[in-house]
Amino acid sequence: MPGSDKLNQTETVTLFNDMCFIAPATLIDNRISWEIKNDTTVKAIFTNGNIRISAILYFKENGELINFISNDRYETNGKVYHNYPWATPVENYKMMGGYLLPGKAKLIYQKPEGDFLYGELEYKSVKYNLSAFED
Repeated sequence: MPGSDKLNQTETVTLFNDMCFIAPATLIDNRISWEIKNDTTVKAIFTNGNIRISAILYFKENGELINFISNDRYETNGKVYHNYPWATPVENYKMMGGYLLPGKAKLIYQKPEGDFLYGELEYKSVKYNLSAFED
């Protein structure tokens, strides 16, 4: 798989992750198929053009999505590509933009030698359906 194909696949995983956590209304898209694993776990398969990715989504019993793990996202320095499970555990759900969304997230590659936490996010606000870019 050439580098650009791997990057497109990686960005498709990122897009789907954002759909799950920030824009859950988009999850009715017919390009997504769902497989129930148990009461709190599902497998989602998302097809975007010729790219097909999957992720396991983990929920609390109250329905809050608390983790997303995909084996389809690459870590790269632009030259070398490594395929490790990519996890984005979230916490601190709060109302933002009229929706109950996670307030904090971690970005983790699950490498054989141990988890590599390369980012932590805190969502301050979310705005939907903007007609122009806002600073």
